[in-house]
Amino acid sequence: MNPKIERAIYIGIILVLAVLVLSFGKKQIELQESLPLTVDQLYKKLQNPKINLQIIDVRPYEPTEEEEDEAEDYDFYTLAHIPGAIPMPDCDESKTPKEALDHINYYLPTVIISKHGDPKIFQKCAKKFKIVQNVKGGMEAWLDAGYPTEEDEYTPPAAGGGGGCL
Repeated sequence: MNPKIERAIYIGIILVLAVLVLSFGKKQIELQESLPLTVDQLYKKLQNPKINLQIIDVRPYEPTEEEEDEAEDYDFYTLAHIPGAIPMPDCDESKTPKEALDHINYYLPTVIISKHGDPKIFQKCAKKFKIVQNVKGGMEAWLDAGYPTEEDEYTPPAAGGGGGCL
C-alpha cells in the first residue's frame, strides 16, 4: 500500500477516535450535572485530598436581627456552612461578599449547596460553572447527617502551597 494512503487512513482513524472521546466526555459531564450528589458522597469526596473541589453556598449570607431568633442553622451561611464553602447568595455575584469573589473559580469542579437542594437555583448556577453538581437535600441534609460545619462570616483560606520566596 502507498505510504501516503496508509498515513491518511491512520490520521482519519485518530480523528474519528478523538471525536468519539470528546463526545463521550461531554455526555459524561451532562450526566454528572443531572445526577445530584448525596451528602455522603460529598463528604467522601472532601476527605480525598486528591480531589480538587469547590463548594458554592447559595443560601442567604446572614440573617437580619429579626430573622436571627427564628432562623434554623440551614437557613443562612453565617449560622452553619460546610468547611471551606464559598458564599455566593442566590448565585449572584452582586450579593457575594467581596473577599469571597476572588476565590470563586468558574472552571473548577463545583458543588452547589442550597437550603434544601433547590433545582431552580442549581439551574441558575449551572449556567455559570463549567463542571457542576447539586447536593441532594442541601444544607439541611448535611446537618441531619451530622457532618462538620463552621459558623460565622467567610474568611478566605490562608495562602499556602509552599516553595515561595522568603
